[in-house]
Amino acid sequence: MTHPQRKSDFNPVAFCEQRRRLSEEFLETNRVLMDLHSQQTQAVIDNDHEFSRFDDLIHLAREKKDQAKYALIAHIEKHHC
Repeated sequence: MTHPQRKSDFNPVAFCEQRRRLSEEFLETNRVLMDLHSQQTQAVIDNDHEFSRFDDLIHLAREKKDQAKYALIAHIEKHHC
């Protein structure tokens, strides 16, 4: 592949900074949600009768994850990146 051919294959949309940021936010909110689920599961394994204390935290984390997901989807649909 010659140098000009590589240059024509370059897609500036693939390097959208806002999409990168939104993707990282979505991944981070997923990580938080999974961590809370893991903690609740461990509480059940440990026979912790207060395992339901995670329910509200999980609910809030799921809402944040959904917000981040829909922000990312909206950005991709609007900017086609």
